Amino acid sequence: MRLKTKIILICCSSILFSLAVCSIVIYNLVKKNSLDAAEGQSFKNVLTVFSKLEDRIDTLNNRKENAVDRKVLQYILKQQKDEMLVCFYQAGEEGVEIFNCTVLEQKDFEALEYNPVSDSGMEMAQMQWENRHFFVYLDYLQVGDDKYIFYWMEDVTYVWERMQGLAFLLILLTVVITMLVCFFLFIVLNKVLMPLKKLNDGAKQIAKGQYDDRIAVERKDEIGELSDNFNQMAEAVQLRIRKLSEEEEKRTLFMGNLTHELKTPMTAISGYAKTLLTVKLPEEDKEEALTYIYEESCRLERLSKKMMNLLLLSEDEEINLAEVSAEALFRNAREACMGKLLEDGICLECHEDGESFFVDADLFTEVLINLIDNARKASTKGDCIILSAAENSIEVRDFGKGIPEEEKERILEPFYMIDKSRSRKSGGAGLGLAITAIILKRHHCRMQIESVLGEGTRMILQFV
Repeated sequence: MRLKTKIILICCSSILFSLAVCSIVIYNLVKKNSLDAAEGQSFKNVLTVFSKLEDRIDTLNNRKENAVDRKVLQYILKQQKDEMLVCFYQAGEEGVEIFNCTVLEQKDFEALEYNPVSDSGMEMAQMQWENRHFFVYLDYLQVGDDKYIFYWMEDVTYVWERMQGLAFLLILLTVVITMLVCFFLFIVLNKVLMPLKKLNDGAKQIAKGQYDDRIAVERKDEIGELSDNFNQMAEAVQLRIRKLSEEEEKRTLFMGNLTHELKTPMTAISGYAKTLLTVKLPEEDKEEALTYIYEESCRLERLSKKMMNLLLLSEDEEINLAEVSAEALFRNAREACMGKLLEDGICLECHEDGESFFVDADLFTEVLINLIDNARKASTKGDCIILSAAENSIEVRDFGKGIPEEEKERILEPFYMIDKSRSRKSGGAGLGLAITAIILKRHHCRMQIESVLGEGTRMILQFV
């Protein structure tokens, strides 16, 4: 069942129940008041009838003593012309009928439940006869030595007819009001729940892979907040999907580059090994082939280690940060790079003034080694590399070839190399800066690249 239908059913059921209770209360109050009014009027009428009857009997008694007997009383009752008057002469347990304008018998009257009427000595009961409603009044009259029982029937059917009309009106009003409320709720809920319908449509679009659509936020209530949150969710999903797509593209490119990088040394190793097995070479050529196989094997080993570092650093495990002095970091990096620097005739100057940084000593040493090694590859014999520390930054500066402006962003990509022939000759694979970028990200450190072609490059590591 849809939400709108549930709301309409709940509201209409509540309203219908409330109207029904109110109608029942109104009906009972009006019925009670109407019956009380009818009872008061009928009591006045019966008093008038009995007063006239007693006056007539008293008049006849004053004219002649013991003048009123049963026949005279019967004559008087007929002269009264009261169609709903019944009289019985009380003789033992049974009564003798004196006057009866109905087909009812004394037992029919005696079967009713009577209640006293104020202090008049009369009793009253309600009776239904021939689809009509009556008030029946019971009174006793002593005429001479005889005792008579009188029943007066007051027709109050008009009260019940009015109550039927009132009941029909209340039922009609209840039905009409409920229908109007249902119609009003239907229109209002269509407007109120329209944003939810848009949200539902938006969710369907996202489920189909369409992430560009957004919900127009036109309200400031809870539904407006939900629409805004939905838009933020859609934006986050879109960004996440875009990021996953980019990562997938990078992973595909990464694997392609890895395959290419592995193919070159493996082809060379396979070729030289086949030559050694099938061709008799001079000792000098044989030594040269074995040397090349060894160098390429070493390059494969270095490549595998760098690949392992790159994969491990991409995980989310915690790294151990500790306060490490710049002097210790510089010393470790210098010792690791000094052999190749001396071999290429390049000097390394270190400048620090007691600074320290919260880093993982091993990982950050790897960063400095990679940056110094790249600076070495970009420099020529006789150049100098400067490694310096400031309050919240470390800088590696060289005076080599520099980096073209369009290459600055790409040099952090795995396997990307500006001078591919030079890098491969020097044993590079384009993974050093990629590993450096990941390590810096784990340290919340930003790398700023400033380079001018022919003048050199400054790699500034800024701690946040």
